[in-house]
Amino acid sequence: MPTPTTPAGGTRFTETDTMNRVLDAAPQARAVLMRYHIGGCNHCGFESADTVRKVAEDNGIPPRSLLAALNEA
Repeated sequence: MPTPTTPAGGTRFTETDTMNRVLDAAPQARAVLMRYHIGGCNHCGFESADTVRKVAEDNGIPPRSLLAALNEA
């Protein structure tokens, strides 16, 4: 199922989107993850099949906060 888009054509992500989908659709999402210190080392890394929710929870971040930042990128 495709992820809905914003009226301006930007991609909207959901908590159930995989990190692979997020990074493929929005390469600028890497900068967002770096701001949250996600993905830079083994401790804060993630699998490409992990969902946005799982990555947020694994890193002690409210999923809505991470999701909002990814959707603004």
